Amino acid sequence: MSLTQKRVTPPTRNWRFNTSLLKEQDFINYFKREWAIYLEQNNLPEISPCVLWEAGKAVMRGKIISYCAHKKNKEKTLILELEQKIKSLENAYADQITTLDSPFSSSEFYKAIQHLPNNKAPGLDGFPAEFYKEFWPVLEPTWGGTNNHTISPNMNSANISLLLKPGKDPTLPSSYRPISLINVDLKIICKVLARRLEKITPYIIQSDQTGFIKGRHSADNTRRLINIIDYCSINKLEKIVVSLDAEKAFDRKIKSLENAYAASPQENIINSLRKLKLELNEILDKKTQFMLQRLRLENFEHGNKSGKFLANQLKLNKEKTAIHSIKDSVGNITHDPQQINNSFKDFYEALYSSQINPSDAEIEKFLNDINLPKLNEDQITTLDSPFSSSEFYKAIQHLPNNKAPGPDGFPAEFYKEFWPVLEPTFFRMVTQIKNNHTISPNMNSANISLLLKPGKDPTLPSSYRPISLINVDLKIICKVLARRLEKITPYIIQSDQTGFIKGRHSADNTRRLINIIDYCSINKLEKIVVSLDAEKAFDRVNWKFLLAVLHKFGFGPAFINWIETLYSSPNARVKTNDLISQSFSLQRGTRQGCPLSPSMFIIFIEPLAAKIRQNVNIKGIQTENTDHKISLYADDVLLFLGNSQTALQKTITLIDKFSSVSDYSINWSKSTVLPLNCKFQNIITTSLQSGNIRYLGINFSPRLLDLVRLNHIPLLKAIEDDLTRWNSLPISLMGRVATIKMMILPKVNYLFLMIPNKPSIAWFKSLDSNISKFLWKSKTSRISLKTLQKLKCSGGLELPNFYHYFLANRLQYVSRWMKSNRSDSPWLDLEQTLCGKLKISDLPLISSSIKHYNCFKSLTISTTLIAWWEFLKMAKSSLIPCKLTPIWNNPDICRKKTVLNFSEWQEKGINNLEHVIHDGTFISFEDLILKYEISSSKFLEYHQLRSIIQARFNLSNLNLEIPVWITDFLNLYTPKLLSKIYKLLFKINDSISLPTTKWERDLSIIPDENFWTQICLNTFKMTKNPNLQLIQYKTLHRIHYTGHRMFQMGLRETNICTNCTGNYIENYMHAIWSCMPVQRFWQTICEDLSTGFHCDIQVSPKLCILGDISELNIETNISHIVLTALCIAKKTILMKWKSKNDLCITHYRNLLLDHISLERMSATTKNQLTTFESLWSPLISSITELAPAGSFPPRGSSLPLGLSYPDPSPPPTQSNITLHMGVLGEGGPCYSE
Repeated sequence: MSLTQKRVTPPTRNWRFNTSLLKEQDFINYFKREWAIYLEQNNLPEISPCVLWEAGKAVMRGKIISYCAHKKNKEKTLILELEQKIKSLENAYADQITTLDSPFSSSEFYKAIQHLPNNKAPGLDGFPAEFYKEFWPVLEPTWGGTNNHTISPNMNSANISLLLKPGKDPTLPSSYRPISLINVDLKIICKVLARRLEKITPYIIQSDQTGFIKGRHSADNTRRLINIIDYCSINKLEKIVVSLDAEKAFDRKIKSLENAYAASPQENIINSLRKLKLELNEILDKKTQFMLQRLRLENFEHGNKSGKFLANQLKLNKEKTAIHSIKDSVGNITHDPQQINNSFKDFYEALYSSQINPSDAEIEKFLNDINLPKLNEDQITTLDSPFSSSEFYKAIQHLPNNKAPGPDGFPAEFYKEFWPVLEPTFFRMVTQIKNNHTISPNMNSANISLLLKPGKDPTLPSSYRPISLINVDLKIICKVLARRLEKITPYIIQSDQTGFIKGRHSADNTRRLINIIDYCSINKLEKIVVSLDAEKAFDRVNWKFLLAVLHKFGFGPAFINWIETLYSSPNARVKTNDLISQSFSLQRGTRQGCPLSPSMFIIFIEPLAAKIRQNVNIKGIQTENTDHKISLYADDVLLFLGNSQTALQKTITLIDKFSSVSDYSINWSKSTVLPLNCKFQNIITTSLQSGNIRYLGINFSPRLLDLVRLNHIPLLKAIEDDLTRWNSLPISLMGRVATIKMMILPKVNYLFLMIPNKPSIAWFKSLDSNISKFLWKSKTSRISLKTLQKLKCSGGLELPNFYHYFLANRLQYVSRWMKSNRSDSPWLDLEQTLCGKLKISDLPLISSSIKHYNCFKSLTISTTLIAWWEFLKMAKSSLIPCKLTPIWNNPDICRKKTVLNFSEWQEKGINNLEHVIHDGTFISFEDLILKYEISSSKFLEYHQLRSIIQARFNLSNLNLEIPVWITDFLNLYTPKLLSKIYKLLFKINDSISLPTTKWERDLSIIPDENFWTQICLNTFKMTKNPNLQLIQYKTLHRIHYTGHRMFQMGLRETNICTNCTGNYIENYMHAIWSCMPVQRFWQTICEDLSTGFHCDIQVSPKLCILGDISELNIETNISHIVLTALCIAKKTILMKWKSKNDLCITHYRNLLLDHISLERMSATTKNQLTTFESLWSPLISSITELAPAGSFPPRGSSLPLGLSYPDPSPPPTQSNITLHMGVLGEGGPCYSE
């Protein structure tokens, strides 16, 4: 059997700038230099700015490619060199272990004897070297060496012979040099060891030392000294040379060196390997930066955090760019990549080709009947004024990073970095475009990237959303125009349209729809709501009609010229499966991906909305001030009509007329009618569905009580399925909390925002139960849901509290009631209409007696007020009465159940209690006349008002001040109003949710009021790595199972610690702090940090366990690094939780170095390498150059840079741990679980 692979179409090469280059100062300097050279050679009068700009991009692409190729070759060479060095050292390390530790051989002894000099005084036994040379063959078999690790005292004895040192006082014992005459049998053993060691010393002893090392000479030292004197003399440097006289250096140091060498004979080689590997890692980090950003670095920075990295783990069907098959125009399915690309090219070429060509007269006839607002002179000036440098700069800064560039390959990050040098040429190029009204085809081109729409057939080209990747230089121009235009659109686009306009929200549309359903239900009105399905609305915008609309609005000539220029000759290519199609021209549509596209579309569709609003023959839903006919969110349109075939038919006819001049198209078969209090009978030719509608992702029914059943119940089931699917993923607790925030909260919060109905308590409990199972992988929870929902400063992880989010969504409408303008909000007009004479802004200031009024029948009003009353209950506050309590139409202030309504008093500004009461006294009639100019004829009304208020409230004890929590609420404003209200709900009860009592008892501390808040915050400030944050968080909550806890659970036979001597109960403090191997480990950690940062890091549980840095006398950034290192130490302990005797300082140091490597990589990507090195370099140097553990210099010797010594107390034992903990009491420390 033979297999033949089909010819694979090679991918289209599309160059893309590598943004990691922007982190290299060498590249930045290189580009600036090359750009300057390019301009110097080509910035000539005969070369137009547009040509200069486009050619400059092409030349710089070549220069960048050349730079990258050179850099890659250089890095490759350096990597090979480092790998060779590492291999050599690793071989040397292995050889040395073998050389030093292998058993002695006969040949080694023989060679050692032969190398002993003759005619030397023997040792104490009297046998010289010549004796052993002669009789070695017969002595060797009976000579056992040192197999038992002991040497007899006779063998290990020596006679000390004295030699007077030249020029010394012969009467002083110190003037003599001691010569030890040891026995030759012992000397043979020492000679063998010395011959082995002399092969190793050149590798582990630095070149500063020349004594007793083969290949090094004392003359090197004197020559070096002479050179130093010469160098200082030539360069006029003021330096000193110090000659040290070591007293009996060999005798004093030999013991400590023997101990150090015995502990780690290869430490210097290991340190050398560490340094080389760190250097190699730095190069590899640069070389593989793209992959590392997505893998190791992204996991470090974004793993278990909300973001793309976690989202990609959670997606059921990850968005795939590969398209395996497609149906062509005749319905045939093809799998060939080239044919797939051709099919999409044909589809979009047809889609962007205009199907109509309306005449100017036809467009003018349609627009003439419409009254559209005109721009004033200031607005025209805003749009038409010449571009400024600051506008370009702000536009660039607002472009998001990490987005795919256009066809030229230059992303936004490139322009942000090099804008100062690019701006002059760019500015001239823009000026020429403005003057000539033309853009080069290259600049006005785009690559169309495709995203499959959810739930659509992947074999249909229409199932994909086209995203136009336009060049960033063109995007900058469009962004400037869009930023100007967004200041104008709120004034020219009516409030019916909420899409892409600042200050307007999609929730306004759904609240308006619910109010209309409610209004029609309460008033028994027969109406219909029509949901229109627009076909490819953004892609069908007719440019000729769009320009006519701009003229109709009164846009200035300069702005219209820019739009005309931008839409004059755009072209695009479709990218599928790494293939890019041939370019084709666009004749209509606003490109999705262009900053101008949203604003252009809402301007384009506004004439349709205006035409419907202004047509008197189309009857909508009439309230006191407004005739509600249409609601739009960009291209999502709702029509509110009377149950009349005439109104519907006229609307359809009007839309068809609009389509004939604009290319706009409605798919009537997919459009739906929602009948209100009537049965819809379609007797017109257009086929329309009837029943529930789906608008902005929400299912609506004529019966509002069905909203929970139609939306919340299905969502709860979908959430349960998602959480079950995600349960097996390797995500930590923080990652699971982030999953809830990122994947569940937006969906639930969207429903809470769009739908006022309160789900049942059982719904909330079911949601919390499913979340709890997911957080703890269906095991018993170790931290309560209530605690996890707390703010981070209170010991929580800010897990969403969904009931609080429901309240916050309702409460934001209380704020909007009191601050919004009725005329700007159609939904507010409906709610005010439902309130009758009551001001809707007064509702929160009236008691629950409002329940008996008709307005409380409204779903939106009643649910908002119930949430408000619950908030008052939570805050333990009341507004009945307060200075803002309304006087008029208030059921709390009435006479015989009749509310007061003195119209003249209202007109004069007397509306609230604060206007008539001052310091517990009702203001006199005379003072009211003076202050508010009330007519003196209103004396009887004054007495009536005073008597009613005095009867209702006890003025002598009346406090009209608004409670603090209510004041805080009233002071909240947009943006992010919802988030602010949600946080306020938590601040009402901000108690710390940590086992503080246990910690305070175990550590004998009496903290101040901010102590625990700061401890909680330190957990999240010390590092950006969520995995380390979680270790500290779990430690603070003491959730790890100890021997004592497992004994209580019946999982262990004893609660006594098995890792240290003594019968100590293995409770939490013992396990993580006072167990003897753990204490030794902590002491070594603190010594490491003290050495690294040249300060005294005390071995204290407040610092090491809790993370209290208040007593560290170092800068904040360094203290956070200390906390990070201590957290890695806790990680090391937890990895050996059941076998603490296996704790290894080398394991900790390797983990720390790995973390540092990731920190460095992160700093490189953020262009913060200098800051990183200033903070971390001391610790890196300390770790890579550490002496063997326990070899801290003897007390009394000098230390560099003022380094202080560790605590002089002996290595901690169980008894002195009590002192470290600060716990007093006999018989050992007082521990608690």
